[in-house]
Amino acid sequence: MTKKTYRLNKKAHKKQYRLSKKELKNNYKNIRKNLRNQYISEIDLESKEKQIVNPPYRTILEEIGNSVTHGIGSILSIVFYVLMLIHSNTVNEYIASTIYFLGLFFEFTMSTLYHAFPYGSKVKRIFRRFDYSSIYLLIGASFAPILLCYIGGIYGTIFVIIQWIIIITGVTLVAVFGPTRLKFIHFPLYFILGWSALIFVPKMFVNDFNLFLYILGGGIIYTLGIIPFFIDKKVSHFIWHFFVLAGAIVQWLGIYIYLYLK
Repeated sequence: MTKKTYRLNKKAHKKQYRLSKKELKNNYKNIRKNLRNQYISEIDLESKEKQIVNPPYRTILEEIGNSVTHGIGSILSIVFYVLMLIHSNTVNEYIASTIYFLGLFFEFTMSTLYHAFPYGSKVKRIFRRFDYSSIYLLIGASFAPILLCYIGGIYGTIFVIIQWIIIITGVTLVAVFGPTRLKFIHFPLYFILGWSALIFVPKMFVNDFNLFLYILGGGIIYTLGIIPFFIDKKVSHFIWHFFVLAGAIVQWLGIYIYLYLK
């Protein structure tokens, strides 16, 4: 092998080495870039999953306030139940009082427990499902005194059947899919179920206008409470709790005064 051939071969080997090195470097950069993109995608997916699974984050003070407000509701529901039992005279009134109490107590107690547990805990996620389910039950229970003690008859029976089919469907959806994934279904159902009381407006408006005003007032308060609920800023959920508590008290007063004390 001549010196000239040796130099040419050496030069070719160096060139091949540089090309191989450059190719390896590019491959390394591409692999690193792909791994980084994959990692970012997994992080984003995990964040989205956490947003679906976990409830919105709230400070400890907010959660204490949320628990206290609906804890008061739980206590009041017991007081309301005792007063209704004292003034119950018929089987229907006793049954209506019990159903109404169970709806109120379950809603406020589940909400209290849900907000009492720390963020991210499994038990908090479980009680969140109970919290959303209890809204359906409260709506149905709130109709019990009106349907059993005031409306009655075939129309009341048909209304109860249709209403509770919807309620059971809603509770099942919360249990299976959680409260967040089908939020676009739950809140329209809450609204429809709650305002279905408009069916009885003609009778209440003519015969018991004051009862009508209390039921309407409570419904408006509940509905207005949706505004701070959906804003979901600091303390807004605490404000929503006051709306729920106030709406429940107003409707109970109307039912107690005009159906039980009358």
